[in-house]
Amino acid sequence: MIEFINVGMTYPNGNVGLKNINLTINESEITVFIGPSGSGKTTLLKMINRLEDNTTGEVKINGKNVKDYNIHKMRWDIGYALQQVALFPHMTVEENIAIVPELKKWKKEKIDARIDELLNMVGLDPEKYRKRNPSELSGGEAQRVGIARALAADPKIILMDEPFSALDPITRANLQEDVKKLQKQIHKTIVFVTHDIEEAFLLGDKICIIQDGELVQAGTKHEIISNPKNDFVKKFIAIKKKEGEIYE
Repeated sequence: MIEFINVGMTYPNGNVGLKNINLTINESEITVFIGPSGSGKTTLLKMINRLEDNTTGEVKINGKNVKDYNIHKMRWDIGYALQQVALFPHMTVEENIAIVPELKKWKKEKIDARIDELLNMVGLDPEKYRKRNPSELSGGEAQRVGIARALAADPKIILMDEPFSALDPITRANLQEDVKKLQKQIHKTIVFVTHDIEEAFLLGDKICIIQDGELVQAGTKHEIISNPKNDFVKKFIAIKKKEGEIYE
């Protein structure tokens, strides 16, 4: 479980990035942070693995302040998938996936089995993709490898920062469905950042709407649709309201 307790962020120049965030993220659920550009959603995500540090309040994982963990070991136990996949170009697919397991000193046999397991899990044939370089992958294939790498050391928490936003609509839709199916198998705690309300409604067990550094509303999609907290939320969810299927 991840907790944000009275969390705030003020930058050195005095600008306020986040204001008094109180939120509980449940285990084995997909929690989506959504809001306009610059709203603070990515900053909030990065506080979980300390790529950003809160200036007030506490961020806790399993009841322990993240600042009390060994930062390197904590990050090894948290998977991270980005919009820009950032695969190491000089490494093959299998080498990219193996990075964290090797840092954790897994045996080679265990790493090899894990690579095959993960490539199959994300829909890539290990025989075809193990030895490929990132330059030989399509955008969708690279994102699948990025997800496999995030899962490599079997972390309990996965952070996903707009991982599909740079992809074409068909590839994006396919990967969204694949993440939903994958979650039914792996039951990870996933925190997902997006600016797309349709994507949030499709993936999120809990949706957290953020505006100007504040958590405006959090709940299931049905709770938010049936009881939007203010005009901002009403306008935000109305963008896709005509597409009724996303409310099912």
